[in-house]
Amino acid sequence: MNEKATVRTVYDFPVAAHLCRDEAVHYVRLVRRAGQQPNGTCPKCGTSFEYRKPKRSTVKHPDGEGIVHF
Repeated sequence: MNEKATVRTVYDFPVAAHLCRDEAVHYVRLVRRAGQQPNGTCPKCGTSFEYRKPKRSTVKHPDGEGIVHF
């Protein structure tokens, strides 16, 4: 495989899903090793996934506003 390795940042843990080059959705289990961020590699296409914890929103939301209030 002469292609450059692809590394994608994901915000889902412990499993990342992606559309592989065989046009099927594959799920990659992310594992934390030796104090590093959780990561995993798709066995079909070799795409690597690295988990990053999402940052907290800096927007102040008024009380009562949220997804549960329609």
